Amino acid sequence: MPRVNLFIIGVNKAGTSWLYYLLSQHPDIYMSDVKELYFFGSDREGPGSLNAYHDHFPFEQSYRYFGEATVTYYQEAQVADDIHAYNPEAQLLAIVRDPIQRLLSQYRFHKQLGIVGEHESLAEALEGRPPGLYRDSHYEETLPAFAERFGDDQFRIVSLEAGKDAPERLWADLCSFLDLPTPPFPDASTSPENPTGSPAFRWVYRTLVQPIKTHWPGAYQWMLQNPVARQAKLALLRVLGTAEPEALPPAVEHHLREEFAPTYDYLRSRGFDVYDAPSRGR
Repeated sequence: MPRVNLFIIGVNKAGTSWLYYLLSQHPDIYMSDVKELYFFGSDREGPGSLNAYHDHFPFEQSYRYFGEATVTYYQEAQVADDIHAYNPEAQLLAIVRDPIQRLLSQYRFHKQLGIVGEHESLAEALEGRPPGLYRDSHYEETLPAFAERFGDDQFRIVSLEAGKDAPERLWADLCSFLDLPTPPFPDASTSPENPTGSPAFRWVYRTLVQPIKTHWPGAYQWMLQNPVARQAKLALLRVLGTAEPEALPPAVEHHLREEFAPTYDYLRSRGFDVYDAPSRGR
């Protein structure tokens, strides 16, 4: 039976949409019609059976890789075993970002979702809540399980900052990792991003989109894949703007630097010298 053989396992708010887009532009790669399928792990919101999962891939066509990108896969070390049991020959990618900047991006996105109050400070959002904002930036806690299970030949971590600084080098590295020819780098001007909107955009999202996502998830999935709906979102972002990075209070930055000291050590141990520099906004 044909199998999915390429997985972007995360990381949330670290550039998975960009990486998904790049891979989808390669003529030898088919990325799933729905970006996030949520088939593996405890957060299984997606297809309820293997056949339903495979319905998202045209296995009868002659692509070298059939891939998908679900940002929650990396959160559970058990998913490494699950994917290995499904296809031990699969290639896996994870994309990381400065852990503090990733946390800030998720914090702004949680405002958009209504999880965090619009006027709630970061310090307030971090106090007395489940540690989701922290957890998703602690790459050192789960990514080693994937490296151990699949090895360097099948598992690769890439950096958003390094990729944005040298996109053509990243593109060549990806193609080499997948043992594919290297076509010209895709047109970056059309690459999709998943930015969090300004306060005005977030209000529109909570008022109009969030109820659809909650009550009519099928319609919401259609909106995600529909080009007209996507263009409408991008137009609204152009009109209302995106979230502006905010300066961290010194006490909060010091706390986060201490919190993620093991994460920075892990990233540097993987060869990402870009994280020797001070944390950068985006």
